[in-house]
Amino acid sequence: MPKPFLVERAREIAILVTVAGAVLSVLSIIDLTIHNIGLGDWAYWTVVVGLLLFIIGIWLLASYLKLTSQFDRYMKIASRAEFKREQDEVEYIVWRLPSRFGKRLAQKKEELGVK
Repeated sequence: MPKPFLVERAREIAILVTVAGAVLSVLSIIDLTIHNIGLGDWAYWTVVVGLLLFIIGIWLLASYLKLTSQFDRYMKIASRAEFKREQDEVEYIVWRLPSRFGKRLAQKKEELGVK
């Protein structure tokens, strides 16, 4: 069964949300100071929405990068016994990451002879 779109494209979505929040905030702040964009009274609200999007995007990106970092650390394990001890944790991490990480895990299991 394929993974959900939000899982498969987590990195791209996090970057897109972060950039959209930053751009929206900057444009709103420019409108509040120079009054040349034409947001009017909505500029205050767009600053708030932009900052929220930026914070959410940073959180999503940090979460994704933390998971990939943990996965890479587990993939460096050379000992079969140690890998088996950590297998549940690695499989949970892979469940939360895009399917390409599952393929890497399958290769590592095959390499170490783990089922």
